[in-house]
Amino acid sequence: MTTIPMVLDPATLTVAFVLLSAVLGTLLIFSWTLNRRLNAMAWWGSAFWLIGIGIGAANLGKAPPSYTVLLLANGSGILSYGALYVGCRIFNDRPGIILPGGLGVAIWAAAFPFIYDSQGYRLILASLLTGGYAALSAWELWRHAVQALASQRVAVVLLSGLAVFNLLRGSLGISLTSVPWIDSFGRRWSPEMALFLVVIGPTLAFMFLSMAKERLKFEYKQAALVDDLTGIPNRRAFLQAASKLLDRLNGRPASCLLFDLDNFKAINDRFGHAAGDHILSIFGRILTEKLPKGSFGRLGGEEFAAILPVDARDAAAVAETIRHAFSVTGKAALGGDEDVTVSIGCATIPQARTEDLLRRADHALYRAKESGRNIVVAA
Repeated sequence: MTTIPMVLDPATLTVAFVLLSAVLGTLLIFSWTLNRRLNAMAWWGSAFWLIGIGIGAANLGKAPPSYTVLLLANGSGILSYGALYVGCRIFNDRPGIILPGGLGVAIWAAAFPFIYDSQGYRLILASLLTGGYAALSAWELWRHAVQALASQRVAVVLLSGLAVFNLLRGSLGISLTSVPWIDSFGRRWSPEMALFLVVIGPTLAFMFLSMAKERLKFEYKQAALVDDLTGIPNRRAFLQAASKLLDRLNGRPASCLLFDLDNFKAINDRFGHAAGDHILSIFGRILTEKLPKGSFGRLGGEEFAAILPVDARDAAAVAETIRHAFSVTGKAALGGDEDVTVSIGCATIPQARTEDLLRRADHALYRAKESGRNIVVAA
């Protein structure tokens, strides 16, 4: 019995790839419409549409593609890689999108009249541009990542592989290998190349969707732990961080600073709530500048707290620094027409729990208020 080898029809694979690219592009763009903050999804979706249009235009016709078709089809493919790179930059909140995204297709359009007659030169240039964009996309997601996302690391690997594939494919424009299945990648379109793209395309699209999901999850988590007005940790985040800090100290002394802005209601009544919000933001910024990250937070209203791994003397010194900085900066913010001060209670306890420190510091803060405000009192 004679076994007939299965032959994959290039035209069928072309149609399958074009339809798959359209579906993936539509899925990514639809995801963007559900959350317009994720603009990268729109660019990535456009990239899948552009590559599908380019491949389809160059390979679905019965006759060999004309000068115009080759120019526009390959330009569409190169532009898709540019959109891919722009999407990566936008995902990382990086500026500059028009020039990076359009430079590749501009180079292709300028060079095409001189290389039209050479399939090898066309392959080399197109592969260099697409491979370069894929490499830049991988570098962008790796080097400039805003958060450490698991799916983003997978996307870096996929994009790196895509870059290597395109650059190696370009080398076939210089010299073939005499290995049939490898040399098939040097043709304009082949079943082998179609299968490669059919596999890597959906995988990459899935990673982009997963990256967006991880980003949203991270942002929602951050929003639940950050005070909207001041941008510093809220009560929940502060208590979590304080508990972890005290666990790491293994019984060594820790100090709690409890802050209460003096006469804050009077500031709101005289200058308006916008001015009061500005004063709260100023105090949050001073805490950010003067204290270690994660050691402080806003408990609510005009009350803030910090827990530090220092003794009573150092805690009092830090408190005085914050008290003085806020007095100067806050008064200047109101035009020098009102004293802006803060009362601070300090407590230092070895082997302390968060609740114990806050309770002791609250007693000290009460004494500071009773003693005329704008002072630091240690429990």
